[in-house]
Amino acid sequence: MSEAVRVDASRLKRFTQSVFVSCGSPTDEAALISEHLIQANLMGYDSHGVIRIGQYVADVKKGRIVPGAPITLKNESDTTALVDCGWNFGQVGGYRALQCAIEKAQTHHISMVVTQRCGHAGRLGAYTQAAAEQGFVALGFCNSPPGDGHFVAPWGGREGRLSTNPMSFAIPGGADPPLLGDFSTAQTPEGKLRLYLNQKKSLPVGWIVDAAGNPSTNAADFYGPPRGAILPFGGELGYRGFALGLLVEALGGLMAGTSSVQPLPGNGLCLIVINVAAFLPLATFAELTQELRDYVKSCPPDERHQEITLPGELDFRVLQERTALGIPIDPQTWDQISACAASLGVAWSDGSVTS
Repeated sequence: MSEAVRVDASRLKRFTQSVFVSCGSPTDEAALISEHLIQANLMGYDSHGVIRIGQYVADVKKGRIVPGAPITLKNESDTTALVDCGWNFGQVGGYRALQCAIEKAQTHHISMVVTQRCGHAGRLGAYTQAAAEQGFVALGFCNSPPGDGHFVAPWGGREGRLSTNPMSFAIPGGADPPLLGDFSTAQTPEGKLRLYLNQKKSLPVGWIVDAAGNPSTNAADFYGPPRGAILPFGGELGYRGFALGLLVEALGGLMAGTSSVQPLPGNGLCLIVINVAAFLPLATFAELTQELRDYVKSCPPDERHQEITLPGELDFRVLQERTALGIPIDPQTWDQISACAASLGVAWSDGSVTS
């Protein structure tokens, strides 16, 4: 490919599933992983979509991911559980943790489930979104031990000590999509820096510093060597992002007994699920949520904006557009995916690509 293309989502999903089956993943688990990655692309989270294929395949080859590994529940109570993912793909462990949390919240109104030995879990908002689409309020937190990169400097620092530590919430929307917040506690996820590097684009000011602690707009200064660092989100108020990053570290890592200094791979997930029906009828909650939506969106926009948009609203618009038109993939990312797939004997049919 010499220029960016749009790829049909269903064909890309089948291709991605074939890659993970070729890695040794059971067919149903490969389908779950590919569905998760494609949904990330469809909703505009390209940093957590198929660009991750190469990373996951490399992790399998290094033994950091064990396809098909059993998922087990430990330290289980009526409302809590620790899910040992056995170093399976993070999405496999993540959705098992979500299923466990939802089942407990259905019976006991609220639940909290954490994971250990979990691969890269992908887009955090996919888990909270799935819970909200079933009528639950959900919170999600995701950390990474040093083995998968402590890229984010503490407030006032110039070396990484935390991962990008995202957090997410989702609120059922009745007939509408849920209100969906999904954001890093750093200025950017690392995957977005990878996209900027591949696309040879300058970064926004204030995202990273180079190894000497100087502000930079060149993604290559982050990757080094020597490596730079991502800044906590908030700009001049970045101490707030740093504080939230520590909260995510505690919930996603420490609560599962995972050290913040041992060089383990993967992610630690914490999922909190709340049963709305324990407090009021779901229909009443939906009416109140709609009232809130209408009230907030009735605010006149300032001169820089055409409308008030709610958390997740733009994501669902991108979903509609990309479902119809295909997923855009830049040439360098596509070449990396193709080379990775070819190393497993998986080929892409030229007829599956539209420019």
